[in-house]
Amino acid sequence: MDITLDYTSYSLKVLRILSLIYGLVVYLRNLFYDTGVLKSHQAPCLVVSVGNIEAGGTGKTPFSLALAEELKSRGYKVAIVTRGYKGKEKGVLRVDGSCDVRGVGDEALFMAKSSSVPVVKAVDRLKGALYATRKLGVDMVILDDGFQHRRLSRDMDIVLVSRDLRKEHLLPWGNLREHASQLKRAHMVVYTKGSGGKGKVHASLCPQCLVASNGKEHACELLQGKSILAFCGIARPEDFFELLEGLGAHVEPMVFRDHHLFSKQDIERIKRRARHHDLVVTTEKDMVRFYSDMPGDNWYSLRVRMKVDGMDIIVQEIEKIAGKGRIPR
Repeated sequence: MDITLDYTSYSLKVLRILSLIYGLVVYLRNLFYDTGVLKSHQAPCLVVSVGNIEAGGTGKTPFSLALAEELKSRGYKVAIVTRGYKGKEKGVLRVDGSCDVRGVGDEALFMAKSSSVPVVKAVDRLKGALYATRKLGVDMVILDDGFQHRRLSRDMDIVLVSRDLRKEHLLPWGNLREHASQLKRAHMVVYTKGSGGKGKVHASLCPQCLVASNGKEHACELLQGKSILAFCGIARPEDFFELLEGLGAHVEPMVFRDHHLFSKQDIERIKRRARHHDLVVTTEKDMVRFYSDMPGDNWYSLRVRMKVDGMDIIVQEIEKIAGKGRIPR
């Protein structure tokens, strides 16, 4: 036992040291941008960044989708620009539903399948914004997961917060990409997932329907009283399982690592565990990582959408910026 305690104590010390080093690097990088040592470049279109300072799981992707659709409904020509996390394609690419998830990443492919606005994958978000403006004719770009990507100047920074940041530490000791004090760079903070924030804008994920293997939509009431095998590979799987339980399902959870690409062996494992359950349910984001259709008639994905209380406040601020000439003519 003493050996275990000593090992744990040593590990914590190492994590704290690494966290201090990481924090120093992040601090210096931000300082260089703040003082002009590193340059930010302005795109010819209006740029709205949606990001966070936490390591995943705040709802950036569904929020970006909701904001893009709202702006499109008001007559703006909008595109979403994303780095396409874990996608192997290194250039600038417009993403559509036929793209290979290994090339563009699951988040980019999911957004392309879920949205009516164009999605551009670009590791260099400046090049992505230029492509969207010049090739797609957009006048506004939503920068998905862009708070730390300071090379591209933005007209508005929206940061999503999903927990009490006062209790968190920097990576790798904790979950923070940046110190909570860097929220001062944000133009607007949106509180999600019951974070308890007292800001003007809050957002939450709301179940919409179940999508069957044949693409048919079913009401969420289908889950009531059912025994469910729920599997996912997302940053905070507990949120998904809680949604299903809130819909009346009896859930057995099955967790894979975040952004996991499902193999044939994984599918067989899921099938074996599903034998004594009524239904198998996963997320739409997980489903884009399958290389084939869903294996069974009782397999479903849960479609969710982001409900934003205060969306009008965000749009009004964006329209003020647009009115100052940031929409290209």
